[in-house]
Amino acid sequence: MENQRLIKLHEQEILQKIATGDINAFKRLFEKYQTSVFNLCYRFSKNRQEAEDLCQDVFLKIFKAAHTFRQQSHPSTWIYRITINLCLNHKRKKNRHTWLSLQDLAQGKNSQEHDIEDDSQITPIEQLELSEREKIVQQAIKALPKNQRIAFILQRYEHMSVKEIAEILGCSESSVQSRLSRARENLAKKLLPLAREI
Repeated sequence: MENQRLIKLHEQEILQKIATGDINAFKRLFEKYQTSVFNLCYRFSKNRQEAEDLCQDVFLKIFKAAHTFRQQSHPSTWIYRITINLCLNHKRKKNRHTWLSLQDLAQGKNSQEHDIEDDSQITPIEQLELSEREKIVQQAIKALPKNQRIAFILQRYEHMSVKEIAEILGCSESSVQSRLSRARENLAKKLLPLAREI
């Protein structure tokens, strides 16, 4: 517990230095959180290039907004909240972008402004890595309601506690537990019939 408190204080000091434009402090924070932020971005985007771009956007946002950090929460909570918000905003823009592209095609327009995303951007190696079972699981997770999906991803893939998730999402721990319970129920309904077939 004492160790966690010291880590929190240390990272708060780093953010204070970043707020003054300290590049070395920013590098230390980047080195610590780069992998975690990238992994979380990849969980949302399922595209390596998009995840890298989102990861860069997250750290740019951190650098610009470090002065807005309030010391009541843990720095990691603040960082993950920024990451999730940027990922969700990107997803909303992407969905709108694709819808506009399909609308243009339906209306017979030759629009260069809107391009439907091309799955060919995924490398052959990445395609091999994605087994059929993993694809099915990921599709089931993607189909979860947003609040359930985010809570499930943070617990299952980022190994966060219910308390940490509650802080990031700005809700009660009981609300997080309820979301996780419903997420598991929904996933079981989708995946158990498939498991019996295998």
